Amino acid sequence: MKTIKRRDFGKMAGLSMAGLAMGPNMKAFAQDAGAQPGGPYPDNFRAVHDSMIKVDGACPMIAQTLNPKDFNLWIDGGVNGMSLTVGGGNRDDQATMQLVSWAAEQIMTRPDLMQVRSTEDLRTAKREGKLGVFYHFQGPTPLGWDMERVWFYKELGLGILQMAYNTRNPYANGITERVDGGLSIMGQKLVKACNEARVIVDVSHTGQQSALDTIDASSEPVIMSHANAKGQIDSPRNVSDDLIKAIAASGGFVGAVAYPPFVSTNKQPSMDDMVAMIDYMVQLVGPDHVTMGLDYDATTFGVMDEAKIEGIYKLMVDSGAWDPSAYPPPPYYYPEGMALPNTLQNLTGALMARGYSEEDLAKIWGGNWMRVMDQVWGDPTAEEVNTVDVPVHER
Repeated sequence: MKTIKRRDFGKMAGLSMAGLAMGPNMKAFAQDAGAQPGGPYPDNFRAVHDSMIKVDGACPMIAQTLNPKDFNLWIDGGVNGMSLTVGGGNRDDQATMQLVSWAAEQIMTRPDLMQVRSTEDLRTAKREGKLGVFYHFQGPTPLGWDMERVWFYKELGLGILQMAYNTRNPYANGITERVDGGLSIMGQKLVKACNEARVIVDVSHTGQQSALDTIDASSEPVIMSHANAKGQIDSPRNVSDDLIKAIAASGGFVGAVAYPPFVSTNKQPSMDDMVAMIDYMVQLVGPDHVTMGLDYDATTFGVMDEAKIEGIYKLMVDSGAWDPSAYPPPPYYYPEGMALPNTLQNLTGALMARGYSEEDLAKIWGGNWMRVMDQVWGDPTAEEVNTVDVPVHER
């Protein structure tokens, strides 16, 4: 797989700096003000949506657009915490540091953003009406061969590290790799380093055997921040029921994805398609082990003009990161009623219309994230942090 170097990162950024610019055909997919896809919604759906802590566990769009205004999409959608993709995929350490530096500038200069390192930070973001941001590596590429960097990036705000991104790396195999290989010896050590550094281990985009090996190697819950069920839609990027159950058994969760090819065989999924995917996984492992990792990408229709979207798609396919069998050509029309993240209240309304209780919705939207964050990240204000020695990890 070709690694994206700093010059390639600049090329990608150049393709996407236009940011949020509605295409001329967007009106065809815009939602009528009075429509309720997947409804009718209960009268109090917006109040319920606003009352909960809500986390979107997979947010790669902003790393591609580099447009500060795009944070407003999640703010307007009522999201309190976002997992901002700053590394991984096929970005090397230089490109990752550029993204971390850019993200840090946004967080430090905007009063409506704050960095999240604990669930108390997330509660503060909710209370103060801010968008909390924590960093996510969609693959270990920024580490190179040096897993000691986990500690460095943790200090910068890394909250989640994914073991692979579709293809093979020194640690694990990806889900679209031609061989379903397991963790390497280095991969086992990386899992241990993440556990010790209090970084959540993620097996999205990771091959099944590597994911199962990761669960076995981890002393903490393992999550799949963004993946859908193959049993509902048979995409190469979706995962088996057995793997979803193994994630749940570890204490982790699976984040439902809105990326259209993983939700439906239709060009634009309906809201019913999205709810059906969530419902399938909830029926499989219960509401304590399903959450949101919606995966709004810069290739989402309406975010950039079509030429720039085609450019990003070509770059990802040519680099080997995207297999066309899992990632058909754009444009991508996200599910009806939630075309962009500023309309996420409609997803709450549709789930309520399906019969989900407020208690279960609170778990699915944010409670399950907070449970795992508490267990893995810990509370930096707690007394025991000052009394426990930091473990010496293997070198």
